[in-house]
Amino acid sequence: MREYDSLYKQLMNSILEKIRRGEFQPGDRLDSERSMATQYGINRMTVRRALKELEDQGYLQSFRGKGTFVARTLPLIPQIEQGRESDISLSMQIRQSGYAFKRNVISFRKVPAQGEVAEFFHSGEQMYEIVRLSFANDKPYAVQKAYIPSRIFWDADRYDFSEGSLYEYMEMRGSSPRRIDNRLWVDYPPREYAELLCLPPDKKVFVVMYEGYDMNEEKIEYTFSYYLPQYTSFRYVVSLGGQNGSSLEEALLKDKT
Repeated sequence: MREYDSLYKQLMNSILEKIRRGEFQPGDRLDSERSMATQYGINRMTVRRALKELEDQGYLQSFRGKGTFVARTLPLIPQIEQGRESDISLSMQIRQSGYAFKRNVISFRKVPAQGEVAEFFHSGEQMYEIVRLSFANDKPYAVQKAYIPSRIFWDADRYDFSEGSLYEYMEMRGSSPRRIDNRLWVDYPPREYAELLCLPPDKKVFVVMYEGYDMNEEKIEYTFSYYLPQYTSFRYVVSLGGQNGSSLEEALLKDKT
């Protein structure tokens, strides 16, 4: 029974992922139960259970004599909200959105500041470059490439950034961001990051650049983050000057890519 449960859930997750990535569009007809059973090497009862559960959840619609189709109106996918509280780590944002979180360190190295990193810090200054891949429910969600100055964070090479967050480490070293300037745009990720995110080459993502300053306004972080748009929303609070702290809130930027 456990194997049967596992097989139908695997099929459900496979279909859901294709819907979320746009491989299955609303109104698309799925293969027949017989065809899917052959394709996945499982019996038709397992296929039928997976399709029935997805139909109950609102992702599929079945019509007698016609087949099973992706629903014209899909349920909302829980969004991981970015932008409102920049000092909260990505791991916390993912967990607060109801997803299981894990992270892999793709690369960690000491490099001299070059290009736009040198424009923010100082040309040639020694930096730690940390590239991490974050997962939501075991699915790739975001790639982050962070630069921090080694003169301040001298023992970063001893910290496990797959388990702990960057901001937790910076807080431990007594120099964490107290002000973060963000820039947000939509673009194609670098090819190697698209591969990490399991994206086709024609898919755009949200790109966010973070510039972090400590309490003394010293520059301590320069990060590029690439977020999958289907799981991401952004919310910013803009204070309007001269109105005694009143604010204007915008909940924005769903997936339009």
